[in-house]
Amino acid sequence: MIRSLIVRRSAALGVAAVGIEAVLSATVPDDLARGHVIARLEPDVDVLPSAAHVLAVLVGLALLVLAPRLARGTRAAVPLAIAALGWLAVLNIVMGLAFEVAALALSLAVVLALGRRAFPLGSRNRPRPALVFAAIGTWVLAYCAVLAGPLVSDRGRTIRSALHHAIGHVLRVSLGPPRLSEAWIFLVEGLIGCAAAISLLALRSLLRSAAEVSCHTDDEYRAARATVERHGEDSLSPFILRPDKGFHLEGDGVLAYRVIGETAVISGDPVAPEGEAPRVLASFQELARRRGWQVAVWGASARHLDAYSALGLRAVCAGEEAFVDPAKFRLEGRRVRKLRQSVHRLERRGWQIEVFEGRELDEALGSEVDLLEAAWRLSRRRLLGFAMGMGPFDADVRPNDLYLLARSPEGRLRAVMRFVSHCGKLSLDTMRRLQDTPNGLNEALVCRALEVARDRGVPEVSLNYAGLGHLARDRERSGANTRRLNRIVLRVLSGRFQLERLVRFNEKFSPEWRPRYLVYESRVALPRATLRVLQAEGYLPQRQPLRLPSRVRLLPRGLRTSPRADVAS
Repeated sequence: MIRSLIVRRSAALGVAAVGIEAVLSATVPDDLARGHVIARLEPDVDVLPSAAHVLAVLVGLALLVLAPRLARGTRAAVPLAIAALGWLAVLNIVMGLAFEVAALALSLAVVLALGRRAFPLGSRNRPRPALVFAAIGTWVLAYCAVLAGPLVSDRGRTIRSALHHAIGHVLRVSLGPPRLSEAWIFLVEGLIGCAAAISLLALRSLLRSAAEVSCHTDDEYRAARATVERHGEDSLSPFILRPDKGFHLEGDGVLAYRVIGETAVISGDPVAPEGEAPRVLASFQELARRRGWQVAVWGASARHLDAYSALGLRAVCAGEEAFVDPAKFRLEGRRVRKLRQSVHRLERRGWQIEVFEGRELDEALGSEVDLLEAAWRLSRRRLLGFAMGMGPFDADVRPNDLYLLARSPEGRLRAVMRFVSHCGKLSLDTMRRLQDTPNGLNEALVCRALEVARDRGVPEVSLNYAGLGHLARDRERSGANTRRLNRIVLRVLSGRFQLERLVRFNEKFSPEWRPRYLVYESRVALPRATLRVLQAEGYLPQRQPLRLPSRVRLLPRGLRTSPRADVAS
């Protein structure tokens, strides 16, 4: 792994250096002594070296386009770079007998050929047709302009002379001396420049990764749901069924992912029988290599880290998840005094909390929730969540999911909270509350959910995942320097991300904490993986932002057997 990374970086750096040298050397005059030698070998000295200079610039620019793909490990870039280096060696000899530069280019081509195994990633393997046709058309126009230049110049002088004699002195003064040849040269140069730029864009599109995947079919969903029902023990397992994710099925296992900027962000650990999750991830790694994607696992648990390391992946703790054992939760004692006060205060004010299972939802409740969702959405410019949330799409209502509805003293629905059921456990999904509700309503809803879970024998209720929550919780237990660094990080990020506030909310329920990890390919890939995860979670905008439908339902009217399959990210 490390050796391949060194080969890729060195090759990309060398190709970029040769490309820059080719562009710069082609724009400066040739050595006069070598020019005399070329003149003896080639009588038409003004044509061949001049054309070689132009071609050398184009080849040098092509090498600069290929360099980033070589650094990334794109397999298709290797033969293209070898061919370009070979052409560049020939052009350097033609331009000025630069044998030393030609030898350098050929040596680098040999190194690429020997180290081609270090470039495992696939690519689109075909350029975008629009760019190809545009490049061909522009090159044809440039060639036609070169051929038609002399004819147009002569014809222009003839037309100008006729106009001069027909119209007279006024037209001659207004038109001025003829400049058609200079304008035509400028046109030809512009066409050649446009053709070269479009050709480079076509070359770049040839090496891009395969098309992004952000949806799944009904058959894939049914298979993934069956796997989650059998093996979805982890608290993040049910959220892989979010409709804007693609599925990778391998044996009896499945993982969910979304591709953002050539990085496949995997939602939590693969869901599979005991010991099979690493095999599912390894299978997806092979698929990602063929399609030119990098891989990042967001929200991974600690139980598979050793297996992920054996696959060549690294991990960093990215936060903690709070979960509660309902059997141990009581609204008694000084520690939960504020929670008890919140619940009693709402009861005194006449607020009511209703509890429903998914099988109990009907048309009337669905309509009420629709109106609440629409009102809540008006105050939110963006929706957060990816690995631990079903998102802003129509969700499949399952019979054992738990829904808590809070009504005001007037009987109006003002808040909804949903817990997703998985293998007898519950995970908090959505929390929708309007702004005119009293403080402590979310706490009261969670307390009621924990009471219901205790009565039904649910062994675990997962509340939510606090990104970088371990930094906020460890401030008092760490050293002075670490505390100072944590304070700086939290101060910088707290304005945009829910850090300390989410940790404080979770701490009210005396939860246990389990770490969650970001799994990535290499140190070089960590910044990109972090960026793509933040985009997937909704904290940062994507290049193609998520477009929400004008009317989105949190709960569909009536139970459905499968979610919408044509969702676009």
